[in-house]
Amino acid sequence: MNKTIWGIALSASLLSGIANASVEGFIKAGYSMEHVIAHGLVDGLSIEETVKQAVTTAPEKADAIIAAAIAAEPSKAQEIVNAAAAAGVDPQQAVAAAVAGGADASSVSAPTAAGGSALVGGGTSTAPAPVALPPQPPAAFGGGGVGGGGTGASKN
Repeated sequence: MNKTIWGIALSASLLSGIANASVEGFIKAGYSMEHVIAHGLVDGLSIEETVKQAVTTAPEKADAIIAAAIAAEPSKAQEIVNAAAAAGVDPQQAVAAAVAGGADASSVSAPTAAGGSALVGGGTSTAPAPVALPPQPPAAFGGGGVGGGGTGASKN
């Protein structure tokens, strides 16, 4: 009987330890990425910090992490992509995973080297700079023949 009580107490202790574990602990314990993301948010982490921790712990699961984060907070799709890229995920892979996870393709883009989005309003723009056109040649006046000039008709 005493062994049973100790076994139950030990199990309860281990389970409570898992419940209080970090994002890393939940990943290592084999929880789904949806559960890992939800746990990070319940623990008070931002979606960005949760994604960074999860990707750092399990970079091979980056697509599933990003998709789960998009499902949890679809309005923060660009921030999720930025966080994943900051944690080492290829920016194009992060965008593809976000779109596969349900993000609107027109609302996410690969982060730039400066850390912003390539979309207008995302901090930087990847649009090429305007190109200056060469000046137009001067307009030709006159008949172009010998003598005279002006714009009137020839008297010949």
